[in-house]
Amino acid sequence: MNYRKNLFIAKIGFLVVIIVSVIAVRWLFLPGFLPTHDGEYHLIRFYEFGRMLAAGHLFPRWAPGLNSGYGVPLFTFFYPLPNYIGSFVHSMGWSLADSFRLTMAAGYILAIAASYVWLKRLYGIFPAVLGSVMGAFVPYWFVDIFVRGSVGEVLALGFVFSALASIAYKRRTLLALAIAGIILSHNIIAMIFLPVLLLYTLMTDRSMLRWVCVGVILTSYFWVPALLERPYVVGLNTVNFRDHFPELAQLLIPSWGTGFSGPGFTLDEMSYQVGAIPLFVLLSFFALQLTRMSFPRTRESRVKTGSPIRSGMTDSYPLVLFMVAAGVAFFLMLEISIPVWERIPLLFNIQYPWRLLSVGIVATPFLTAAMLSRIRWPFVSIGVALCAVFVSYAYTKPVLYDVRPDEYYLSRREFTDGTSSLGNGFSTVWMPWRPERPEARMEIISGVGLVTMKEEGVTTFTGEVVSSSGGVLRTRVAYYPGWRVLVDGKDVNATPDGQGMISTTFSSGTHLITTYFSETPLRLIADGISMLCLFWLFCSIILKKHYENSN
Repeated sequence: MNYRKNLFIAKIGFLVVIIVSVIAVRWLFLPGFLPTHDGEYHLIRFYEFGRMLAAGHLFPRWAPGLNSGYGVPLFTFFYPLPNYIGSFVHSMGWSLADSFRLTMAAGYILAIAASYVWLKRLYGIFPAVLGSVMGAFVPYWFVDIFVRGSVGEVLALGFVFSALASIAYKRRTLLALAIAGIILSHNIIAMIFLPVLLLYTLMTDRSMLRWVCVGVILTSYFWVPALLERPYVVGLNTVNFRDHFPELAQLLIPSWGTGFSGPGFTLDEMSYQVGAIPLFVLLSFFALQLTRMSFPRTRESRVKTGSPIRSGMTDSYPLVLFMVAAGVAFFLMLEISIPVWERIPLLFNIQYPWRLLSVGIVATPFLTAAMLSRIRWPFVSIGVALCAVFVSYAYTKPVLYDVRPDEYYLSRREFTDGTSSLGNGFSTVWMPWRPERPEARMEIISGVGLVTMKEEGVTTFTGEVVSSSGGVLRTRVAYYPGWRVLVDGKDVNATPDGQGMISTTFSSGTHLITTYFSETPLRLIADGISMLCLFWLFCSIILKKHYENSN
């Protein structure tokens, strides 16, 4: 009877958390265009990614319509999972703007739900509900969602909480998939949180460490080419981190704005606040540690409080880990930390120091639940959670414009002809961004002849060349490793010409020349590693189920 009662209460707690999260992002479920810093970039990415999937590319690398139709290897380097989800939702009939909002809503709700599941395992139902609710209203959530429109960060944070919950419940397969989800959702968030997750796993259950590695291997198809092909592109990181340090007052004093970050954007600048309630929680926890009002550390006290028991490890270690992580993140967001940034070049990839506010999104519910689980006055705990909602509720109402159909974006060159990057700075080393579209996909640039287009697909272009003297045919597409040429069915290595496009010599007569994009040997190896790892993972699930059923 007690089990059924507790299960019922746990379901009620979960329902409360889901309702609160839906209320917080209710505007994401309403029709209309949500103006954000990155939103329109993502709409075009969804569209281009969907074109590649429809053309049969399981692992899209190329954005064929960008760079004024010359194409750019955008998806080789930019996180793919939001594009998989967004393009799938779009294929179901939703508009690009709807797909963007629903994808972001899914990431946020996943984060809050997984936060509750994780904290319930550690501290029980009541602290988990309050901790999750307070975590749901950390101000940086609404900066990410309603100001920046960073769908990748939102999704990645959802998988961070999923990974933590998987560790707590010893769900090995789910942990591997969650780690893969973090990496595929946002490269930079993965760089920030993977060290934290590794330390947390080491402190709580070392047997789960190998599954973190499995998750990394699962995503080989993405990060291996992204790392090794960096010399082939420019503009991956055009941000000078020195221009984006918030002032101490901006971190501490609540504010709100929708402007950009950096010099020259002081008017209506976006908010960098940690948040009044998260700051209160972090300082309170730190004060408790200093005054030795610490949490139970012995095996006996942990049995009394019902916390999970792991031999040789204390409850305080993970708590201190997140407190230290929050403190380090706070320090690195201040300008006084520039010498540290300069000595650790890896930090440059974070781009914006204020992005470390995301650490507070994870630390706040964890430390909150830990503290509230020790407070004997439930009304005080409820009051603190209500204050968190009250203080941040005004941030949950964004500007919403009238509905814009897909044609609005797909017919405007300012959306379709760029490189979906800051200032159109991203391009290959062979061809910079071109503002004008090609007049013809194939043309003869040397010799006498006539070319007739037979096929012009997403990444396949076929022309019939008739020439009496031979010459050179140019395919007006940006060269990048992976482009191949077939001349009368014979494979020819594609090479870049002086314009950064692909040129092929031909002899006199009639020839069928096809230029197409494919995987390189490096990418095929990375694809194979990911597929083999995925196959092994699901086989292990089946074998485990078979073993359990037979015993």
